Amino acid sequence: MKVEGLREAVKVVKSLKERMDEVSSKALNRVGEGVMTEANRKVRETYQIKASEVKGALKLVYASASSGEAIIKASGPNLPLTRFKYSPKNWNPRKPKPAKVEVRKGESKTIRSAYIRNTGSKVMVMKRKFPSGQSGVKRVKNPQGNYPELPVEEIRSPAIAVMLNAPEVIKHVEEQAEERMHKRLDHEIGRILK
Repeated sequence: MKVEGLREAVKVVKSLKERMDEVSSKALNRVGEGVMTEANRKVRETYQIKASEVKGALKLVYASASSGEAIIKASGPNLPLTRFKYSPKNWNPRKPKPAKVEVRKGESKTIRSAYIRNTGSKVMVMKRKFPSGQSGVKRVKNPQGNYPELPVEEIRSPAIAVMLNAPEVIKHVEEQAEERMHKRLDHEIGRILK
């Protein structure tokens, strides 16, 4: 008994098996790019931050045929609070007002011991480290007759990596990765079968 085309079918199956690593790595890379976009979108739904800030902190390590995994890394320092929505915009040393900052959308908070400081080249949200004699050290008048409350420090927000670790962001990203992987893998397999 002879079966026609059996050898050709075996050759096609072997060639498909050899190309599956390439197909899976291409699908992973495309999924990684899409998931980065979705993570950016989801973080901006929760936090009052620019897309360029999030995009700059994300990096995709592409999958190769041998590695079989695409890795998304987020890194960067804590961000100054002036990168978010804040008020008052202009600082008046004669009429100091407490700083009001909105890091999460819809959650504006007033920081009582903080103030907005404009140094000419940079605007910062500053806070006295030990407001009103809390340091335990007796306050001493300076030559101008004031009681300085030093040191002061800049208040900073969480880093973008921390924002990406929020449970709602992680859940959304995992769902998107799974959904996109099924679509991309089907597409790539269909492409090599043509």
